[in-house]
Formats: sequence, structure tokens, C-alpha cells
Amino acid sequence: MGVRLLSPPLLQPHTGMFRNYFLIALRSFRKHKTFSLINLVGLTLGLTAGLLIFAWVLDETRYDQFHREADRVFRVQTYWGDDPQTDQYATTPPPLAEVIKSEVPEVEAVARVFTWNASTMRLPENEDRAFRETRIFIADPNFLEVLDCHLIRGEAETALKDPQSIVITKATALRYFGQEAWDQNQVLGRSILFGGDRTPRHVTGVVDPPAQTHFPFDMLVNIHFGYDEFAYNDNWAWNIVHTYIKVKPGVQTDPAAMAALERQFDRIVQQYSLPYLRQNTAWQPPSDMRFDYRLIPVEDIHLHSHLLREHTPNGSIWVVYTLTAVGLLILLLAAINFTNLSTALATRRAKEIGVRKVLGASRATVVTLFLSESMLFTLVAFAAAFGLAELLRRPFYQLSGKELDFSWLGQPQWFGLVALGLVALGLLTGSYPALAFSRFQPLRVLKGQGGIVGQGHRLRNVLVTLQFTIAIALLMGTGLVVAQLRFMRQQELGYNRENVLIIKNDREVTDRWREFKEQLEALPTVRSASFATGLPSQPLVQVRDFRPEGGAEGQGLQWFLVDDAYLGTLGLELADGHNFRRDGTAEQQSGLLLNEAAVRALGLHDPVGTWILKNEGMDDAQRLQVIGVVKDFNLESFHSAVKPLAMQYFIPDPPGMTDYVAVRLAPTQGTANSLDQSLRAIENVWQHFEAEDPFVYSFLDQDYDALFRSEQRLSGVLNWFTGLTLFIACLGLFGLSLYSTVQRTKEIGIRKVLGASVGGVLLMLSREYLRLIVVAVVIAIPLANYFATEWLHNFAYHIDIRWWWFLLPGMMTLAVALLSVSVQSLRAARANPVEALRYE
Repeated sequence: MGVRLLSPPLLQPHTGMFRNYFLIALRSFRKHKTFSLINLVGLTLGLTAGLLIFAWVLDETRYDQFHREADRVFRVQTYWGDDPQTDQYATTPPPLAEVIKSEVPEVEAVARVFTWNASTMRLPENEDRAFRETRIFIADPNFLEVLDCHLIRGEAETALKDPQSIVITKATALRYFGQEAWDQNQVLGRSILFGGDRTPRHVTGVVDPPAQTHFPFDMLVNIHFGYDEFAYNDNWAWNIVHTYIKVKPGVQTDPAAMAALERQFDRIVQQYSLPYLRQNTAWQPPSDMRFDYRLIPVEDIHLHSHLLREHTPNGSIWVVYTLTAVGLLILLLAAINFTNLSTALATRRAKEIGVRKVLGASRATVVTLFLSESMLFTLVAFAAAFGLAELLRRPFYQLSGKELDFSWLGQPQWFGLVALGLVALGLLTGSYPALAFSRFQPLRVLKGQGGIVGQGHRLRNVLVTLQFTIAIALLMGTGLVVAQLRFMRQQELGYNRENVLIIKNDREVTDRWREFKEQLEALPTVRSASFATGLPSQPLVQVRDFRPEGGAEGQGLQWFLVDDAYLGTLGLELADGHNFRRDGTAEQQSGLLLNEAAVRALGLHDPVGTWILKNEGMDDAQRLQVIGVVKDFNLESFHSAVKPLAMQYFIPDPPGMTDYVAVRLAPTQGTANSLDQSLRAIENVWQHFEAEDPFVYSFLDQDYDALFRSEQRLSGVLNWFTGLTLFIACLGLFGLSLYSTVQRTKEIGIRKVLGASVGGVLLMLSREYLRLIVVAVVIAIPLANYFATEWLHNFAYHIDIRWWWFLLPGMMTLAVALLSVSVQSLRAARANPVEALRYE
């Protein structure tokens, strides 16, 4: 008997019922093709946008989760004050790690990593072939025990133990040794000749980290092979290494243990950091200064850390929230569209519902019918959306710079979540027409006296207003993003970034830098060339202490080395004093250039001629004289204000610093051939001095554009989805105007017989919708203004919001909406009134 309860015959009535609902839905689709197609297209586009945005957000929020026991790993960060632009660092002093290891019981392991300069690598079996590597890091031997970086060959405990060991990525292994060696497991133990001295390093590990990491690298090198100045350095003022800790199991989930850990770092500041700074530097931290070491979970770095000396520019949680909101709003707008059109379409099926109820259909049956049709539409739309999203992956990558992957849909938890979301969407969009029409009184409906026309009409007005509020607010916000990006591109930066070539220098060129410069400047396509250790749009990591002689307090200023051609090559202007002189030996040794921000920071009223003490009390202490003041120029993006800067004369190969060569090219009249000829001539000079290393260059204007690439991508994505939002809203409006025109066919005919003009009929059919859009504009303006103001606070320099930036999108939306309504309304207004009176 128990078996018979589960037998197929008992399931057949339910199967037949759903088959019946399916056939009814198909008949309804065929009968109302235009309305149904509009509904399906709108919902498909909304779900496509939702899929793309959700995949993007999922990718952004998965950073660094691949590390083994990632929830126990934290990075230590240094806060020397309240200003994130000058006082907060992703790095720490080198000796901090040893103190943590020996004195902090909550920590299981600690490891450091240090960014190294670009170097040229070779293979022993083919030394003529050079590999230029720019993502090299020097790491403690136990680094892979803290951050395993998805080690796929080798052992984390031993991969970096040997001082001559090197760990490389799988992509690097394939570049050096080829697919065959990889397939035959012949990579471990191979040698790579490292740098200019071609020191052999042995491959002891291969990692294959996914793209979702805050720490992209190609090579890891043991810190004890030639870099002991970093490993054993006891300078608490040298904020240069990234320090990661792995806490003991359970500490990360125990608030009391984490509080105890934070107190340990407070103790380290008081016991080690502050005493060292007060005894060994001119900078005397005031007693009330905010100075501490803080922890950030490694999984949070990508979206929540934007400090100085990050490995790479991180993502933005604000962008994630923005696109998540945009995705949800698009889905809501598509759902509103679906509900609006379904409600309108259902009023045309009122007699069908009445007949069904007369023939015995219960209220539950009517509700089930409508919900089944809604669920069927949702499933069909999702299938179409998934296919469309797959087709759009490549265009979306070109727009956003992110390669999307939909394989997560195959994972049980995500599949279940998406299925639940689709059910919720189907119920949401189908519930109102289902419940409303299930209350029909059949006899009144069959007589043409019933329905929910008034109630449905009011709901549709509310929903139309809501969806256009969403579309207009997004359009206004996108317009402001575009305006801010245009402002950043066109705003004066204080230097001329056009036609400036940047070469990242090597030691051989630096040793003969004057001769190299002379040969470059002898080229007819080169206006000037300059050696420096810092340039706009390039990573700047050096800070030095400066105190006016006789002054009470010193200041930490950004600092780099330049030659006498630096100002001219970059188009910088002097506000006071003079530049370095090429033949001024004494001045080159003791001269100092400050920017205007540094003059203000040091409190100098008559700066030229003032003597300044640099790094007082330290080994590299100097007494310098200000010879000139450079007008402020922005070294970074417009997110940051201009920072105080000091410049000394160029000294070849300073320890721990990278040299750049900036070359100002003569204008090429925009021809690609002229530019290619210039580059070939410069490369020939380079190879004369550095025959073994490849010629690697970039352009200053492109480097500057890269500083706000995330905003450019956000602008592109917002443009795309805002256009989609407006299209979906207008598509729904077109459907509603089509429905309204059909419903009022006889009324239009009577009005035309009584003398109504085409314009009068058009105004009658359009007036109500245009009024709703005007209301939407009024609601959208304060919303857009609020969010735009909050976003602009991310920039030190930004546009001022103008009233017409809100008015123009509103007027444009009105025009597009009027066009959407007028297409069908105009056709109805021009129709023969006789045919209209024969309708039905």
C-alpha cells in the first residue's frame, strides 16, 4: 500500500495540470505575440545585466580566498597619522617581523616580502635570450607557509629555504621552459641566471595563483641571498617591507584574543618604534600623534585597503556597492516592466477568467495559472539571458577589464541561490495579477461590468514612475562620472605629459648616464632627456625627514633625485629661485629644490637660501640649501592632493631606488611612422649601452591614464547599463502605450469623428505618461545629487555640480519616452475612424 501511494498514477493528475498550464501559456503567447515578446525581451535583458554584474561582483569579492587557511592571515599596516595620502602605509619597518615572532604569542608565523627592481633573466643553456621581469619580490624563507599562493609544485616548508632558491609562477615556467618540460615535470631544479651579474637561482617551487590576488608576482627570491640589508635591518624609520602574519587557530574568531593581539602592537609602538624615532631622527613624534600598527585580513585587502605602497592599485568596495545597486535596480526595473505588462495583458483576458470561474475554476486555480505563466516566462527569460551573457563575455571584458566566469552556476550553493532567486522573481512579478484577477466576479466580468481596471491603472502609474526614477537617476549619475573623468583628463597637472617617453633604467646605463644622455639629446627627434628616481604617475616610495635649520619641528617629505634637465623635460615651472646648473658641482652636492606644498609644510616664508637639515642624526644626514621652488604639480591621480616634495641632484645607482629616464620627443605630427622612427633611434642608443637587456618603455600620458583606469572602466560599465536601463523602461512604456491605444480604439474613433485633430489625439494618449516622467525627474534629482556628491568626495580635485547636469538627462529621457509613446499613438491617431468604430 505504501508503494502504491508513490506510484506514477497518483502523479499523473499533477503532471496533466502543469501540462495544461503550459499549453494555456503558449496559447496566450501566440494570441498576444507583441505584448508577450516585449515582456520576454525586457525580462531577458534585465536578467542578462544581473548575471553579468553578479559575476563581476563575485569575482571582486573572492580575492585572496584561495590561500590555505586565508582566514588566519593578516597584513600589518603602519599608521603615522590621520591623513591617508601621506601617513598611512601598507608596509612596515623590517625589524617589526622579528619582534612579532619572538614576543607575540598569538602569532603562529610571520613573513615579509619586498618589491624588487626590474631585472633581466637568462637561461644557462641559452644566455643570448633575455627575459625582462618586472614583478620580482624578495621574501622570507617561510613566506609560502603564511601565504601559500596556490603552490602546485614543491613544498611550502622548503621551497624558499635555500638562499639560492627561486619560486616562479606556472605562466613564467611555461615562458622559460616550454610546455613539454612542464608536461614532463622538468621544471623543478632548473636554473635561472638572475640579474646583470647572472647569479644562478634554482627553481624550487611553482605557484599558480588565480587572478584574484592583491599580490600579483612572477618570481619570489630568498631574502638571504644578497639582500641581508633588508633581512637584518634594525631601522624602525624605514617603512619598506610588507609584513604578513598567520595567527594561531581560533584567534581570528575570538574577540578577546584579537583584542589582546592589538594590545601587543600598541606595546611594540611604545617599546620600539617611538623610542627609535626620537633617538635617531630629527622628527619628534608629538605625544598625541596617532601612531599604530593595524591588522587587515588578507581577504579584505583588495576592496578595503588603499594605502601608500600597496602592491598594486586595489579595487573599491564603493564600486562593488554601486554596481550591485545598479544590478538590483535593473532587475527591479525589469520586474516592474513584467508586472506592468502582465497586469495590462491580464485585463484583456478578463472574459477568459470569467468563463473559467463559471466552469468551476477556484480562486486557487486562477492564482496557480497566473503564477505558472509567470514562472514559465521567468525560466525562458533566464535561459535566454544565460546565452546572451555568454555571448557578451568578450565585449564586457573589453569594457571592464575583467574576464567573467559563469562556472560558479554549477556549484550547488550558487545553483540553489539562483534557482531560489528565479522563483522569487517569478512570484514577485506574477503575484499581483494572479491575486487581483482571482477575485473577479464571473457574471459581472462576462457582462463587461467587472475588473480591476482602476486599481490596476493606479498601480501601473506608480510602477512607471518608479522605473523612470531609477533610469533617470542612473543617467544623471553616469553623466557626472563622465564629467569628472573629462575634468581629470583636461585639468592642468602642473607638468606636460604629452610626448614624454619613460624608460625604466638598468645599472649599465646608470653608470654612464651622462654619456647616454648626450647621445639621446643628439638625436633629431629628442628635445631633452633626464635621469631621475621619481616621476609623475610612477610608484613613489621614498620619504625623508627635513627640518629648517633653527626650526622646531621636521617634516617627512616625499623625496627623489633629479638632474638639471628634469624641469625642462617635464615642463615644470619655477616659482622662485633657479634650477640645478649642469656645471655647478658644489650646488649639485648641497642644493635642494622644493615644491610649493613643501614650502608650506616646512613653514618657510622666504625659502630660497634657507638651510635645511635632511635625516638629521642618521647615517645619510645632510645640510642642504634651498636653491629654487617649483610650482606644485600632481605626482599621482586626482584622488590625492599635491604632496610636499623635495628634490636633490641625481646620484647614480642610489641604494634601493629605481632610476628612470624621461625623454621628451619632438612632436611627430601624429604620424605613426615618425613615432616608430624615433623609438627605433632611441632603442639603438639603448642597445649601444645595454646590449643584453631589452628596451622597455612607456609613455607618460598613458601611465597617467592608468591611474584612474578603474574610474574609466566604471564609467564604461555605467554607460552600458544605464543605456540598458533606459531601453528597458522605454520598452515597457511602449508596451503600455500600445495596450492603452488598443483599449481606447473606439474612443479614438469617436473623438476623430467629432473633429479631434491628430495632435489632439496624440496629446491625449501621451499626456499621462509624460506627466509621470516629469514626476520621476523631480524625485530622481535629489537622489542623484546625494550619491554624486558622496562619490566626488573620493577626489581631492573634482568638478562642481551644476544644475543643468540634472536637467539635461531629464529632458533627454522625456524626449526618448515621448518617442516611445508616439510611435504607436501616432499610428492610432492617423487611423481611419470608421475602422476604429468597427473594432471588436
